[in-house]
Amino acid sequence: MRSLVSTVLPIASVWVRRQEKMILRKGAPLDDAQIADARRIGVVYPERVRTLVVKTIPPRLSRPIAALAARLGLAPSSTIGMALGYGIFLRADFAASRALLLHELAHTAQYERLGFRPFLAQYLHECLAGGYPNGALEREAQRLATEVVHRSPVNSCDKTAGRAARD
Repeated sequence: MRSLVSTVLPIASVWVRRQEKMILRKGAPLDDAQIADARRIGVVYPERVRTLVVKTIPPRLSRPIAALAARLGLAPSSTIGMALGYGIFLRADFAASRALLLHELAHTAQYERLGFRPFLAQYLHECLAGGYPNGALEREAQRLATEVVHRSPVNSCDKTAGRAARD
């Protein structure tokens, strides 16, 4: 498993960095309430985060990345959010979900805490070894998002807080 991760990590790293740069260029900054949520979830630099609302996640995949996504069980049709460093894709029909954004912000905090490549290597390994969404990083993101949703007021425009924490 480790050898597979070390084989795909360079390809995945390039793709993730490109997507993050594009989101940072085209995406929207967090508003004040979202910045407060990002801090609650553990993001050190929430002002760096940008979100980009798209029809499908990810919007485009090269063949090698599409093959990797399929192996990881990450189908574009079922993916509703994806954190790529400080860039976060949100699928349009879930873009108003506070729970989803919190979940993705938890992954951003993990990127900050572990570092870009170590986070990506661990996430890939967990998805390949145990299957998505059974890894420790995914479970931590789920737990943190749930804790923040339940201990702080839910945004009044959030109609999907209870159902959208899967990315």
